[in-house]
Order: sequence, then C-alpha cells, then structure tokens
Amino acid sequence: MKIRDYDPKLGMAFQGDVSIVPIPADIPIDRSDEIAPTAGRLILQEGEVSGHHHAIALLDRPALDDTPSRAVEALMADASAGRIPLPTAKLYRDPKTLAEMLRREIITRTDLAIGVLIVEVGPMCLTHEEHDGIRIQPGSYLIGRQVESAGAEERRVAD
Repeated sequence: MKIRDYDPKLGMAFQGDVSIVPIPADIPIDRSDEIAPTAGRLILQEGEVSGHHHAIALLDRPALDDTPSRAVEALMADASAGRIPLPTAKLYRDPKTLAEMLRREIITRTDLAIGVLIVEVGPMCLTHEEHDGIRIQPGSYLIGRQVESAGAEERRVAD
C-alpha cells in the first residue's frame, strides 16, 4: 500500500467515501464526547459494500515510513523510553464545531459529519484495504461522508 502525505493547507482530502476537512485553529473543539477506538483502531467509517474500514491504527508506531527505517526505530526507542511522546489520534462528536463550520461556510451541511478528528504530536495514517493510505499531520479535522448527485437525485458514496 502506498501512503500519501496530506497537506491541510491545500484544502480537503478524500479516501473513498470519506472526506477530511481541516478545522481552523480558532474554532474550539469540545472533547467531552469521545468516540472510542475498537480493537486498537480508530474506525472513521465502516465500508458499506466491502466491509472494509477507514481506520487509524493506534499502535506504538507513527506513520513516518512505509517500512521501518533506522530513524523510525530510533524514534520508537525514544518514545518507548518516555523521552518523547507518541502521536495520538482521537475522534469526537461535536455539534458546536459543525455549526460553526457551517456558519463560516467551510461546509454546506452537517448531516454528513462522522466526527472531529484530532491528531497530536506526530502524523497518523488513515488506511483502507482498497485505497492508498493518507498520512495526516497534527491538527483538527472534520471527518465526513461524501455524496454524489445527478440532477435532483443524491446518494451517499458507498465504499
């Protein structure tokens, strides 16, 4: 699997039926309603057709390389020894953030939102069995579903 770097300064990113929208730093995020990980993975969206998942593995290895290098191994040794923190990713339900993004016209609707993703310390990799991985930099992101339309007809993209 290839891993693509995502630069939030360039706008949104997409992986199959999932969209990643950067949240401006001045929008406060309520961290009180966390969506819990499942079996060491933060599931952002379950595949409706394939049964595959858009997920971030919450392992003790940051998504720096496709294969571990000496630099990554040294980084992990430092993290394991407590000399540096590990990257983390958490997903939250936050209707106020959605409302503010709608008010600012960053998004056009809130019903497609899955949650607010916060990546801290270092990059984390969003994976899916049928798509390239996306290396997500530290920051806050709205995770949503995609729709496609043909005239007046609209349907959610199924993956």
